[in-house]
Amino acid sequence: TRGHVRIAANLSSITQFLPKELQAFLARYPDVTVDLTEMVSTDVIRAVAENTADIGIYSEADEQYALTTFPYHKDRMVLITPCDHPLASKPSVAFLDTLEYDHVGMHRGSAANKLLAREAIAANRRLKLKFQVTSYDALISMVDAGLGIGIMPVKATELYVCRGICIVPLSDAWASRRLKLCVRPAETLSAAARSLLDHLAGQVED
Repeated sequence: TRGHVRIAANLSSITQFLPKELQAFLARYPDVTVDLTEMVSTDVIRAVAENTADIGIYSEADEQYALTTFPYHKDRMVLITPCDHPLASKPSVAFLDTLEYDHVGMHRGSAANKLLAREAIAANRRLKLKFQVTSYDALISMVDAGLGIGIMPVKATELYVCRGICIVPLSDAWASRRLKLCVRPAETLSAAARSLLDHLAGQVED
């Protein structure tokens, strides 16, 4: 199999799953070239619909395009706090109980930002976003400095040094998200793109 495949993917999938899965794919298909671009979920599905990407990976997005989707990995969101924070010793915590504290959040337009804002509005509460960042390492650094608490995928926390940070499970049902793969109708895919799609879809164990 030879060819060129364009992937648009959100930060959660790139941080937690894609590196090892792409490594395995490219070891098997060394003549395939893969271009990977990080985008927020809404831009991911738009890129696939507009044919600027062959495969998309996203979580929260308005699925207004006629795309074919496949389940990808689960994405479990957790609360991270400084270890001296009042919530740090809780066995689990509901998102609404975090709203009295300052948050460090992801950037405007991200799926996580929209999700948390929506849940706060639904409860007629306000999300106190004191800082907004574009990466998980920046979020952890801000929380470690005592500048707020944050919510991020649990597997992503394993990639960073978190000596002064405690990880607290969220009890909310929405904290367990399903990432998805999306493509245009299958007959438009090249052989290389189809092989990569099959490889990624085949990695899902949950």
